[in-house]
Amino acid sequence: MTQTLTRRRFLRSAGLFGLSVAAGALAAPYVARGASSPIRIVSNPGLENATLNALMDEMGYFRQYGVNASIAQIPGATGPFDAIATGAADLCMVSGYNMVLARIAQGAKVKIVGAGMKKCALTVFAKPDVVKTLADLEGKTVAVGPSLGLLHTLMLQLMKEKGLDASQVNFVDKGSNDQCYEAVVRGEAHACCSSISHLRDHDGLVPINGANLWQALPRCTFQTAYAADTALRDKHDGIVAVMAAYGALYEFLMSPASHDAFFEARRHAQKNFDNASAQAIWDFNETQRPYSKDLSLTSDDIGYLQDMYISVGSLKRKQAFEEVADMSAAKAAAKLVG
Repeated sequence: MTQTLTRRRFLRSAGLFGLSVAAGALAAPYVARGASSPIRIVSNPGLENATLNALMDEMGYFRQYGVNASIAQIPGATGPFDAIATGAADLCMVSGYNMVLARIAQGAKVKIVGAGMKKCALTVFAKPDVVKTLADLEGKTVAVGPSLGLLHTLMLQLMKEKGLDASQVNFVDKGSNDQCYEAVVRGEAHACCSSISHLRDHDGLVPINGANLWQALPRCTFQTAYAADTALRDKHDGIVAVMAAYGALYEFLMSPASHDAFFEARRHAQKNFDNASAQAIWDFNETQRPYSKDLSLTSDDIGYLQDMYISVGSLKRKQAFEEVADMSAAKAAAKLVG
């Protein structure tokens, strides 16, 4: 998005600022009590974020930590960041937007404040008679989404760390990770990088050997949380409360006790409920524990991301940790969660 996103345009694009955290319906927002400064939280639309929002509402973690907040879903890969950078929102807690560091380097008054999902919930799918290993991708067409978008960048990093030549692979843009998956099902590509939500699908695709990204790229942070510098300065206590609520939610989400609540939240969030994808995600959350109740990131975590983006050309220079990140709220929140 190249145009300036004013607060009025942001509110209009969100439909109603503060979409209900319970199912994303266009209704009056749930606003928890206890904090003086309301926190304007933004996220991308999508089933996974809607499920988290619904589960947050059902479990009452905002109330537990005295959060005064509203959540809006902003379309477009750059939407949440643009809203924060232009002062229309304060905080994004779950984002797979891979240009955060580049936008900060370009002057955006935003800081990475922690992590959402820490492990990459992606793998490479293919028909087993066509592709069996990463090396077999040479000369093949792989659906990844936009050039140097998140899926493409992660595939380039995966090939690099495995010592393979990515220039020998034909990467094509087939849209979102779900659309990339469908492209392979239709025979429009040989393989794709896509969500673990498809692990229980019965379309003839299977993960190829060595391509589970949460295992193959263990140092890579999948989702970063980021906030406006002004919000960190003026609403720090509110951000701490929000991050504590998410830390508690993540800890619950990874426990066996979350099964029924997770499925109920997903039914609220998904018009045509898909039991197979819900089970795949719940299994992944419990067995791989991709989240953490401590949302903080280290200088090594940020450095790894910077090196990855520099290597693919989407980031021009490496900045000091303090220039791009502020973990003070995440560390304070971790103490609250215990």
